[in-house]
Amino acid sequence: MHHIRRLTHCLVAAIAVAVAACDRGRGSIASGGSVATDRIVISEVLANPRAVPDERGEWLELHNLEARPIDLRGWTIASAHDRGVVIERSVEVAPGGFVIVGRDADRVANGGVDVAVAVGSAVTLGNAADWVEIRAPDGTTVDSVAWTSTIAGASRALETGTSRHSDVLGPSWITSTTPFGRGDLGTPGRATDDVRHGAEAEPDSAATPPGSERSTASSRGSPPAEAPSRDSTLIVRLLDVGQGDAILIENGGSRVLIDGGPEPSRYGRLLDSLGLTKATVDAVILTHQHFDHYAGMRELFRARRHIGIRYLFENRDPYSATTLARLRDSIVARARRGELAYRDTDDPCGNGAPSCTIALRGGARLHILRPDPAGYGPNNRSAAVKLVGPDSAQFSMWLAGDAEQQEIAWFDATDYDRVPGMRATLLKGDHHGSCDGISPRYLDLVRPDVALFSLAAVNDYGYMHTQTLDLLERRRIPWYRTDQNGTITITVPADHSKYRITVERGGPNLRGPSDRAARSCGADPRDRRR
Repeated sequence: MHHIRRLTHCLVAAIAVAVAACDRGRGSIASGGSVATDRIVISEVLANPRAVPDERGEWLELHNLEARPIDLRGWTIASAHDRGVVIERSVEVAPGGFVIVGRDADRVANGGVDVAVAVGSAVTLGNAADWVEIRAPDGTTVDSVAWTSTIAGASRALETGTSRHSDVLGPSWITSTTPFGRGDLGTPGRATDDVRHGAEAEPDSAATPPGSERSTASSRGSPPAEAPSRDSTLIVRLLDVGQGDAILIENGGSRVLIDGGPEPSRYGRLLDSLGLTKATVDAVILTHQHFDHYAGMRELFRARRHIGIRYLFENRDPYSATTLARLRDSIVARARRGELAYRDTDDPCGNGAPSCTIALRGGARLHILRPDPAGYGPNNRSAAVKLVGPDSAQFSMWLAGDAEQQEIAWFDATDYDRVPGMRATLLKGDHHGSCDGISPRYLDLVRPDVALFSLAAVNDYGYMHTQTLDLLERRRIPWYRTDQNGTITITVPADHSKYRITVERGGPNLRGPSDRAARSCGADPRDRRR
């Protein structure tokens, strides 16, 4: 089996919205999410040096918020445009101390910075849109920051270690005014100067990362970056569409739709009620070619709705259904007019990389991951999506369409558990609660607080399978399901408080009228029908 050791993230699309505070009302569940044990933050970033070339002068500063030293051996540093690097030697950060990660460890060559961790070309910081993250040895993302432009010759520095800080261009950051080394501005390796915003330089928004090119919606690579939003509230809705999947993600004015359910009229009513008529959807993802995932998507292309779509992703596998052919005709027609970019999930960034990252305007990110190239049947060709909240230690979600045991094993063997990491706060359960989409190993990889399922109360498949329900009960993982709870809404507040799950009716851990035991779980899909 092919092993992918490199995941290059290269799509940045601007892609919600505001909602309520956290409580423990009826039909809701509150959780702290995935919180890292070691508190280290990215406290300063110089992505666009002027005194020396980028390949020598880029650096970022890490700040230890703990009252004890932390050794960075085994930690990973990664950015949007590279595979990252694991720190292989002992690098101790003192309590309350700082350490510099840079391209070059030669203090003279790199503009006068004492670099504790040299990463060479393994981590490059784009002058236009980019993000950078640090991960603990267990794969947990401890901190991450993003930007959509840089300031030539000056770092952006975090005012306090506890401020909301996912956006380097946001109000928690200041532009450095203190010269260091050969003349760039910053405070590498020490606390940020108490300088407010009066003397800030203008962002170098015209800059592009080395080796990149400006692009339009129909070109390869990253689209032009758009201004970030100060509202980082993240909202995810599992829409009640009956026996199928349909998901809406909103963050900072950005919108992403994943799948469209089986009934165009029902999906169309939901689009209208959610205010998507005459709106722009930044990305639409069709996980695979089954009717209960794509049929409703035809409503996105109804002329009377005037819905704009910037990117559409699907694997484009041959499929004989007339309804899918009509949907693809609509997609291709818009693509030919230059109104959307049509991407194959087997090559989501259009450059051969197995992964592509969408950066939403509120600071959240989606990693679209190539499906199993040898997967048998549409289910095992489902694209996986990892959603990471603006504060990646606070919230994440794993969604993989109808992937069954064959493809789940491929995710595992391909190292998706390591990069971008399958561990997530929430799991959108594969295949509507079928036991071929959930297994003990899958739960070990994702380790969710809560599992969510989309299905119809009366269905011909026996969903949810009692094996799935019994496994979740044994693991003490609560679940919600659209057939019993209606549309399920997850709200991740901008103030970094606990995420909240609210439902239209009922509570967690309900069973449904069609639930029954499957004859077998995880059998070879060649031996049975869907």
